[in-house]
Amino acid sequence: MAPSGHPHAWQYHEKLENVFSLEYKDTPGTSNQGFHIHDQYEILLCLSDQMFCRVDKDRYDIGPDTLMLFNNMDLHFFGTKQTGAENRRYVLYFEPAYIAYLSSGRVNLLDCFLYRPFPDSWLLPLTREQTAGLCGQMDALLMLKDKPEEECYGKELRMQLLLAEILLNVNAMYRSCHQLTNHADTKSHDRVYDIITYIHSNYSEDLSLDLLAQRFFINKFSLCELFREVVGTTPNQYIIHCRISKAKELLMHGHGVESVCAKVGFNNLSHFSRTFKNKVGASPKQYQKSMH
Repeated sequence: MAPSGHPHAWQYHEKLENVFSLEYKDTPGTSNQGFHIHDQYEILLCLSDQMFCRVDKDRYDIGPDTLMLFNNMDLHFFGTKQTGAENRRYVLYFEPAYIAYLSSGRVNLLDCFLYRPFPDSWLLPLTREQTAGLCGQMDALLMLKDKPEEECYGKELRMQLLLAEILLNVNAMYRSCHQLTNHADTKSHDRVYDIITYIHSNYSEDLSLDLLAQRFFINKFSLCELFREVVGTTPNQYIIHCRISKAKELLMHGHGVESVCAKVGFNNLSHFSRTFKNKVGASPKQYQKSMH
């Protein structure tokens, strides 16, 4: 497990310039400000005690040996319970497309970010042995990441393969934790993953069940059945969830209600306000004031 004086400890920065980023971070107290959604997928391995995480409206106490898995629609905030408390963690971001092509016909490396039919699916408690093994894998990737290109033949490919090994390990632990057997119909689940990815990229557009069924060559009944099996809800409910999550983030960062309405795919302000209040329990303006 990495000590506080870890050689790869850097200050946290929110801007992600590449399709892949891995850092070991040792910063006192909460390191990022407010709720946020990343464009990339995120793996956060907590190594400190007395941490907490909020995902949407729910708050969780987080201790060491805890892995958090966020896709690019998970509204979240991670911090310390006490000001200035120890906050050691590995944080890994990556674009799904950067690694997805390394998935096989029977193993999808993005499973743990998208297969979510159960509560708190983003949270994965680990044993000390599992944490130590994952830290070792991440340290190996950090060492490779810091090597000059001229000293490491095939560096980019080696990094992708090491990341794939990490994701294989994480998915194995995820499946063990949730007592999942091998999917009987992997291709059907992969099709749902493609639909989820499409929704994540196009939530601001005019999405409908008919459009999704036509675009992905699947009848509406099968689409709803498979979607509920993988996500635990219907496609329409999931689209609304994505839009409301993004709306919350924009409102918390000071965007006007009318602007947010247009940016998250609602056709008119009254429909947006009505849907938001139904899901959140407060109007967009009330929510914005309460969060500030």
